[in-house]
Amino acid sequence: MLRGIIMDSDTVATISTTISTNSTALRIALCEDTPVDADALTALIELTEIPFTLDTFPAGEDFLATFTRGAYDLIFLDVYMGELSGVQTAERIRDIDTQVVIVFTTTSDDFTREGYRLNAYKYLLKPIVAEDLVDALDLAVLKRDKAQGATLAIVTDNVPVIIPHTDIIYIEALNRRSVIYTSDGEFATTMTIDDLEKLLPSPRFLRSHRSFIVNLDHVEDIGEDFIMDNGGRAYIAVKNHRKIKHAYDDYLFSSARGVE
Repeated sequence: MLRGIIMDSDTVATISTTISTNSTALRIALCEDTPVDADALTALIELTEIPFTLDTFPAGEDFLATFTRGAYDLIFLDVYMGELSGVQTAERIRDIDTQVVIVFTTTSDDFTREGYRLNAYKYLLKPIVAEDLVDALDLAVLKRDKAQGATLAIVTDNVPVIIPHTDIIYIEALNRRSVIYTSDGEFATTMTIDDLEKLLPSPRFLRSHRSFIVNLDHVEDIGEDFIMDNGGRAYIAVKNHRKIKHAYDDYLFSSARGVE
């Protein structure tokens, strides 16, 4: 058994059959300052049937020196690295690329909250369990292969889901979860509405209330609140009603001119 990896013969069989074998190589970056851990994770990825390219970096600073938006489909970050931690590296990544799948590798889950804030998909606790790695690779493949438009990646009931921005109607904070209402149904996530707001582009997505974000493309009418084209109602904060109505009018005007 490889150091830092937990697997058995059944797991290896699963790895070789569950991941898409799309001929386009999955572009992976690995930031890990412990060579033996980097080698172990690399070896596990190699057991899959997925085509991939892998760039390995010993520090967050080395990675960020060459990183550009869209350069990778999946980034593995060791939480405990030298001067620049994995969390700090992820913060800078999100300043450049809000869509790339980020997975933390760590010996502790103490930074789970930070992971949600940065829209990190998963923590891989060392020693790494192979099926957890498969989940991360599956999501990266799914997101890469999503052909049209920008997307939002979430996890709902431990299942990765990719939602095109165009399908999002509105989002509601409800019972310590965020419910995303889409043209294909409802999806609940433990991500906060504050964190989701950071991942969705304005002016299309507007925070109308502390508990609501609306996609202005799906607004049917506006009165005291937004009436959405699926029949839902998204509240508008009373104290900000005039400002929000003005933002909506500006968006309609810009959209009519073909500007977003």
